[in-house]
Amino acid sequence: MVPLHIRCGDDILDTLRTAGLEGDRTRWSDPVCEGPLHPWPTDQERRRERAVFLVMRYFLSYGEVYPSLAMEDHAVDDADKYGETVLWFEHDLFDQASLVFLLVRLALLMERRTLSLICIGEHPGVSRFVGLGQLDAADLAELYPTRRPVTMEQVALARRAWAALQAPTPSALWALTQEDTSALPFLRDALLRYLAQYPSLDNGLSRTERWGLEALAAGARTAKEAFEVVQAREPRPFQGDSMFYATLRELATGPQPLISAGVPRLPKLRDNRFSDLELELTPTAAEVLQGRADWFRVNGASRWIGGTHLIGPEPAWRWDEADERLVEAGR
Repeated sequence: MVPLHIRCGDDILDTLRTAGLEGDRTRWSDPVCEGPLHPWPTDQERRRERAVFLVMRYFLSYGEVYPSLAMEDHAVDDADKYGETVLWFEHDLFDQASLVFLLVRLALLMERRTLSLICIGEHPGVSRFVGLGQLDAADLAELYPTRRPVTMEQVALARRAWAALQAPTPSALWALTQEDTSALPFLRDALLRYLAQYPSLDNGLSRTERWGLEALAAGARTAKEAFEVVQAREPRPFQGDSMFYATLRELATGPQPLISAGVPRLPKLRDNRFSDLELELTPTAAEVLQGRADWFRVNGASRWIGGTHLIGPEPAWRWDEADERLVEAGR
């Protein structure tokens, strides 16, 4: 029986064919590293909530997003028709969050079929490895024989991580980062990067928000230029440009926005217009970056990070950037 290759995106699917690797290829690409997560009663309810989130954040069509999520789910569930399913992943937060979801979903497959994993954090000849999309057909062909069967230890860890991501507080997620997660060697750093998206103890900004503002303050003129600066700063980049632009757009909202551009409805502009606009930091942004104002208090934000709903002006959880630890309000 031919294998099924699963990737969290489209970037290597055609290259796998060029590499001469037999089998079918499919993607599962819901960016579960951002937005709401819950232990939903049904897949249909999960897809509905995730589709609404993606539509609102990226100005997409529900009529296209929901069927796409359903198609990807069904393609993954068809893995039982194949002799082997191969998961192609890398070290960053986007991939690791998707990986734990898929390991949980495909765990029962291991009773009847082979479930294999390729997950790397570097590659010979690539000075700064960002992802599998950097590799050519020959590289992927050489990588394929290095795949290893998924173990029950990996599945057990994935189950804990996925449950922690969906939990109403991040306590279990933080606890997991303090334990042995070597069964999935890139998971701990990915979860720490996820927790750094909580509002900072210093100024209420997530790490991505802070780095984006700092890039603009240092001379980046546009969202596109700021994205390149932040990508270079990330040890393991996990955001595509659209994800980053959505983050910046949020900073242009509220009664005291941190970003302006002299155009109406800046937070509602699509990527093709937003990315090339010359952006300016407002006086409030300077106050926030210097720690004299708090973005969550200024903006009164409401944000889902996994199963945790953060509500301004005083979110229940914050990230201590200096000590790299999670802090509960009042503790």
